[in-house]
Amino acid sequence: MSGIQIKDLSFAYEAGGKLILKDINTEIGEGEFVCILGQSGCGKSTLLRLLAGLETATTGEILSDDVAIGEPSLNKGVVFQDYGLFPWMSAGENILLALKQRYPKRDKKELKEIAVNMIKAVGLDESIYKKLPKELSGGMKQRCAIAQAFSLDPPILLMDEPFGALDAVTRARLQNLVRELWTRDEKKKTVFFVTHDVDEALLLANRILVLGQSPSHIIYDVKITEELHPTRDTLFENIDMMKLRITLINQINKDVTTHI
Repeated sequence: MSGIQIKDLSFAYEAGGKLILKDINTEIGEGEFVCILGQSGCGKSTLLRLLAGLETATTGEILSDDVAIGEPSLNKGVVFQDYGLFPWMSAGENILLALKQRYPKRDKKELKEIAVNMIKAVGLDESIYKKLPKELSGGMKQRCAIAQAFSLDPPILLMDEPFGALDAVTRARLQNLVRELWTRDEKKKTVFFVTHDVDEALLLANRILVLGQSPSHIIYDVKITEELHPTRDTLFENIDMMKLRITLINQINKDVTTHI
C-alpha cells in the first residue's frame, strides 16, 4: 500500500519564522501520478522534501497508510535535478550501492544483474555501468538516476524537477520514459513529480495539484482520466486538455497577480 494523507500541514524553516507552506490538506490514492505545479519559490520542493522525510512539519502531519512519515526510508525513491550520483563511483556502482541497502541479503551478482537490466531499461547501453558520471552527458546521468530509483522498486517515487536542466529533446525522451515505466508496472508506484511546466504536468500526470504563492496551499486540484490523457502528438489537438491547460495557467497567473 502507498496512499498518502496530508493533514493540516504547515512548514517554516525556523521556529516562529515565515511559513513556506500553510494548511495543506489532501489525500493521494495508491498508484496516482501526481504533478505538483506552481511558480518558482512557491514551496513545491519543500513539500517534496517533507514527503521524503528530509524535513519535519511545523504543524500537521503526512501519513503513508496511516503511519506518520518521519525520516527517509527505502520505500521512497527520490530523483533530484542534480542527479544525486557519487562522482567517484561508476554509474553501475551508484545503482549497486542503493540496491545493497535495499536488499542486504541478496547476492552481489544478482544485484549487479538488476542494475545492468535497469540501465538497459532506461535506454542506455550496459557499458555505461563502468563509466564515471563525468563521462556521461546530463541526459545519461539523469537516466542513471531514474534507473537507480526504479531498481529499488519503491512504492513511492518522488521527483524534484528532474528534467529542468536538460535540453528540449532529452527532456521529451525522459518524460516519455518515466511515463512508460510507470504505465507498464502492474502495481503502479505512487509518483510525486515537481514541475513549473504546465505542459509537462499534462503529459505526465493523472492528477495535478497547483500550489499558490508562499505561504503556499493547494489552490487547484484536478484528476485526468486515462481515457482523456493526452500524448505528445495529441496534446495541442485535444480540446479538453487545451481548456484544462488554459485553466491551469489562469489559476497560476491569477494567484501571482493577487500577491504583487
